[in-house]
Amino acid sequence: MRFWGMFRFTVLETVRKGTLIFYFGIATLTLLLLAFGITRSPNDPELITMFGIPFGGKAMGNLGLVEFLLYMLHHQSVQFILLLGIFGVSGLIPDMLEKGTIDLFLSKPLTRMELLLSRSLGATAGIGLNLFYFFIGVWAVFGLKLGVWHWAFLSSFIYVFFAFACFYSVVTVVGLITRSTGFTILISFCFLFISWGLDAREHGLYLLWNNIVYHRLLDALYYLTPQLNAMLENSSRVIIKTALFPGMLDFTIMPFLCSLGSAVLMYALSIWYFSRQDF
Repeated sequence: MRFWGMFRFTVLETVRKGTLIFYFGIATLTLLLLAFGITRSPNDPELITMFGIPFGGKAMGNLGLVEFLLYMLHHQSVQFILLLGIFGVSGLIPDMLEKGTIDLFLSKPLTRMELLLSRSLGATAGIGLNLFYFFIGVWAVFGLKLGVWHWAFLSSFIYVFFAFACFYSVVTVVGLITRSTGFTILISFCFLFISWGLDAREHGLYLLWNNIVYHRLLDALYYLTPQLNAMLENSSRVIIKTALFPGMLDFTIMPFLCSLGSAVLMYALSIWYFSRQDF
C-alpha cells in the first residue's frame, strides 16, 4: 500500500465509519430546507422570501439582494461547517496511533512521512467532498429558485476548502501529541477562538498589556499558525463586490499565502515528531 493507496483507504474509512454519510445527510437536509424556504414573489420579482422573512430592494448600498443573502449564508455557516468537519475526522490521527493499528500501518511499504501525509490529506479530501456538495447545492438552489447563478459563491468553495486544509495541519499536530480524539476536538475548537482573537489583536489582546514584547509574541503566534478567521472572512468577501459597511476591507490573498507557509511548518513539525516516536 503506497501513498495513494493509503489516501484512498483513509477516505473510505470516513465512509465506513459513517462520517461522510452523516454530514452528507446534514447537508442534504439543509439544502432541502433552503429549497423549500426560499422563493421569489410572483407579484413582485424584487421581493424574496427566505424562511418566511421577506427581503426586497437593495440589501445595503449598491449590494444586490441575492449577493447579500448568499454572503450572510456563507458568513454564518462556514465556521459551523468546519467545526462539523473537525468532529468528523479529528479521530483519524489518534486512531492510527493505537497499538496494533500503527504496527499494521508501519509494516506497509510507506515511510512515516507518506503515512502521516496520506492520512491527513485523506481526511481533508473527505471533508472537501462534503463541502463541495453543500456549496454546489446552495448554488443550484439559488439558480433554480431565483434564477441567479452566482459563480463567485461557487468559487468561494476553493477558499473554504483551502482554509480547512491549513486548519487540519493544527489538528494533525495536536492529534499526534495528545493521541486523544477528545483533546484534539477540544483544542481544535479552542483554536477557532484563538484565531479570531489574534486576527483582532490590535483592538483586543494588545489592550490587555501595553508591552512591545507581548505584542510581538502575539504577532509571531498569528503568523506562525494558520490564519483561519482571516481566511474565512476573506472567503466570504469573494461573494460581494462592495463593502457592506465603512471600514470593511476588500478581499486579500495574503492570509491564504501566510497560512500555506504555516501549514507547511506544522506538517514539517508533525513529520519530525512522528519520525522520532517508538511504537
